[in-house]
Amino acid sequence: MKLRNRNLDPERIADFECFRSGVLELIVKNSPLTEILNEIVLGIETLNPTMICTVVLIENSKIKIGAAPSLPKIYNEAIDGVTIGPEVGSCGTAAYTGNRVIVENIETSPLWKNYKEIAIQVGLRSCWSEPIKSHTNEIIGTFAIYHREIASPSEFDIFIISETADLVSIAIEKSIVSTRLTESERRFRDFFEKNSSVMLIIEPNTGEIINANQTAVQYYGYPHEVLIKMKIKDINILPEEEVKQERMRALSEERSYFSFPHKLANGEIKQVEVYSTPIETSNRHLLFSIIHDVTERKIAEEKVKSLLSEKEVILREVHHRIKNNMAILYNLLDLQAKSQENEFLTNSLKDATSRIKTMSLLYDKLYSGKSIQEFRLDEYLIPLSQEIISLFPYQVKLETDVISVQLTSDQLQAVGIITNELLTNSLKYARDSSKELEIQIKVWKEEENYHLCIKDNGKGFDSQMINAENPGFGLTLVNMLTSQLSGNLNFHGNAGAEYHIVFPVNRTRH
Repeated sequence: MKLRNRNLDPERIADFECFRSGVLELIVKNSPLTEILNEIVLGIETLNPTMICTVVLIENSKIKIGAAPSLPKIYNEAIDGVTIGPEVGSCGTAAYTGNRVIVENIETSPLWKNYKEIAIQVGLRSCWSEPIKSHTNEIIGTFAIYHREIASPSEFDIFIISETADLVSIAIEKSIVSTRLTESERRFRDFFEKNSSVMLIIEPNTGEIINANQTAVQYYGYPHEVLIKMKIKDINILPEEEVKQERMRALSEERSYFSFPHKLANGEIKQVEVYSTPIETSNRHLLFSIIHDVTERKIAEEKVKSLLSEKEVILREVHHRIKNNMAILYNLLDLQAKSQENEFLTNSLKDATSRIKTMSLLYDKLYSGKSIQEFRLDEYLIPLSQEIISLFPYQVKLETDVISVQLTSDQLQAVGIITNELLTNSLKYARDSSKELEIQIKVWKEEENYHLCIKDNGKGFDSQMINAENPGFGLTLVNMLTSQLSGNLNFHGNAGAEYHIVFPVNRTRH
């Protein structure tokens, strides 16, 4: 209050304080702004009947009459809509400069040169105007006191005009906030009531359902008047304390998404996803919740899980049978090889049993329970090579340098079988009793191609001696698999055998 330390008449101060209290009560009760402004103007005029008061609002730099019940209509119409400026009467100038303007004689004041005629016509002789400022120091209006004679303000008059301007400021700002809040609440109400999603407003501590939109009424099957008298525990079938804890998490914005089972009026249980956020209305902290029915999705997810589980059981059974069949076939061929007297047939059968054995190892690697999308080349090819070498009864030094990269299942199988053929060929034919057999397996990437190189330090071979028309089953198989990879094969046997295969990263199907 600005009246502290003022040496003013206590009785007049008391009268003003009583008046101020009445106005503040109207403001608190959210009375219409026009009513409040008129009450202020008439109240000041009652305190001092020689005064004629007005409240002017400033909108888009123009004067708008807010309250002037004692001024003639002709005068109000003359100044309403006038643009503020440095010589626009007392109010227009005060609003323009942001400073109090005291004009003791309208007839002689340069500020009134364009408006003194209408003022004198209606009997106005002096005008004191105080700018009304918002909390952000924006000029939102003026409060003016007119007299019908030339007059200078007393100390108490200055007090009245200053304090009243502050009171008007409170009324205007409260009205602006209330209007914006009302408009905001109206938009929210339209959004809430007409939305096609299920929506509830819930009291977080008690779980009371404060409001529900029409979609919620239709979804839960309760009349609106019944639903808003229920608590969320009547719908959510989880333990009450657990549900309250989740509401507190939503209120503190720790979480906003929840999954609950909700019971409808007909007893049916629905799985729902709830998105909750805190809102404040009428000085209350509430939860605004949007509910989505995900029952069908949950059923579908469970069905997919069940189907995947069945698929895994079937795949395990199929893999088991394939492994058993491979083992039976291996044993039959091995038995047949041992019973043969013809050395050529014996060797051919042994080659077949060796391929079946390595294919069985390959199969175990590819279907070991790990997703094929997760299998990387290095963790497949290196162990496979080590197991192939372990089938032979002599020491071999194996060096591997294989990049860690994901290949498709087709690429993995082709690379595995190629490696088996070429590695087995080195183990069978490259060994020189004068030195330890060394085999190198490397895989790397250059630009958009993978490179696979397998070489040994064995006896080697004459590349010219290989019959192009009948290269042998092993090399035919390697050529076929290289073609499946859309790759190229080069080899030589000058200083041991060396095979170099290049195939694209993204294979083009033929």
